[in-house]
Amino acid sequence: MNTPMSSTEEKSLSVNAPPVKLALADLPAQIKGDTEKTAETLEELISEIQEMLEFLRSEGDRVQCEIVNYAQLQQSVASAATKIKTETVGTWKITGDAQHSAARPLNGREKLKRWPA
Repeated sequence: MNTPMSSTEEKSLSVNAPPVKLALADLPAQIKGDTEKTAETLEELISEIQEMLEFLRSEGDRVQCEIVNYAQLQQSVASAATKIKTETVGTWKITGDAQHSAARPLNGREKLKRWPA
């Protein structure tokens, strides 16, 4: 009496079954061919993964160089901005000092003058 097994029963049987070790010579020709195709496919995948890894490493190096260049550029811009600010404020300060020294001091009466009402 062969009663059909449910998929749960099949799984439990296959899990409990001892592992079968076969030599490559014992396999039928079709399985050998499938195994060789699988091995070739795995080799191709490994090769693609290695190429991707190499690409990602080179991109990582490129991005690091870009970050260094950006930091150097940012530092140059900050230095230039500071220099411009210093030169500009220095010019204002000199101009302001010259105006104050050229102005005559006011006596007490001129300080009290007001606009006409």
